[in-house]
Amino acid sequence: MKKFFLLLTAVTLFVSFPFAQDLGKVYFGIKAGYNYEIANYSASKTNPTHSGYAGFMLKVPFENRLHFVPQIDFNYRSMDAKSLPEKTYSKISEWQCRVMPLLQIDFKKPDEHKNTAFVHFGPSIGFGITGKQTKQDNNGVPTSGKLKYGFMDYGQFDASAHLGIGYETTKGFRMLLEYNYGLSSMINTDDAPLLKFQSINFGIGYWFGKSKK
Repeated sequence: MKKFFLLLTAVTLFVSFPFAQDLGKVYFGIKAGYNYEIANYSASKTNPTHSGYAGFMLKVPFENRLHFVPQIDFNYRSMDAKSLPEKTYSKISEWQCRVMPLLQIDFKKPDEHKNTAFVHFGPSIGFGITGKQTKQDNNGVPTSGKLKYGFMDYGQFDASAHLGIGYETTKGFRMLLEYNYGLSSMINTDDAPLLKFQSINFGIGYWFGKSKK
């Protein structure tokens, strides 16, 4: 699975160029942002948590106002249960790498050379790198340690859906407000409670070379 994820990353970021040669200029950018995280956890109510992300992106023109905007980032997320459910997690924090093959529709046409609002949407595939966990034993006593991934533990891979609205300037600056909904339940143990992540994100970014146009 790890080899598959690395292959998916390479394909997503680099397959764009051959198809973009006759369509227009491809931009490379950086991004970073803040996450207001809410965990849907069937074992307990949870407290909202705060986290962030940073990464890289490309903007590949398709046709008119439609663009392919593949991204890869490092995302930090966490879950904090309000109670101590027995035999399962009460706290989780995790660093993950995400591959995001998103589509973006600009409100202005590229040949207008104006600041523009935009919407973007699409999926992401996440790969867990490392993290920490607090888990209760049969008596409800919490034990903390490194997050353990596995088919009978915490899931290392997940999928999410993204929907956002933002604004880009002709100088290359970018702002984004996004909703991210986790599609995967992250706990793999038998009879495990449901755990899905969702977040509201605010991000900024910059396209290199756009201001020279």
